[in-house]
Amino acid sequence: MDIEQFVDAIPAINNVSTVASILCVLPTYFLRLQPATYRLVLSLGIVFDLSIFAIAMTVVLWPFSHQYDRFFVLHLFAFFSPLVVVLIAILARIKHVTRVGLWSTVVLASVILDWAGISMLILALS
Repeated sequence: MDIEQFVDAIPAINNVSTVASILCVLPTYFLRLQPATYRLVLSLGIVFDLSIFAIAMTVVLWPFSHQYDRFFVLHLFAFFSPLVVVLIAILARIKHVTRVGLWSTVVLASVILDWAGISMLILALS
């Protein structure tokens, strides 16, 4: 695979990971889950949303990528790094999550803002 295929896949991965995250987080509002199950479902939602970040870092760290591609991806995620930091912090401290509705709302808002921002930026650049 070359780097252009990764860059071309970012919009599709953004959409798929957002839908997967929402499908993981949304049931936490309606189902009564055990704390361990709730944490697992919330963790899956966060991991699915961070997949777009993983693809972007692959583009940046790819040994044969062009400088333009690296600049594009770094520029793309410079605007949304606070959301990624929030999601990583929640995932790191998931064992201590106690308020189901609060953290589900934080994750859901981060996922939607992340999706909207990346979609708008890609739309503006294309």
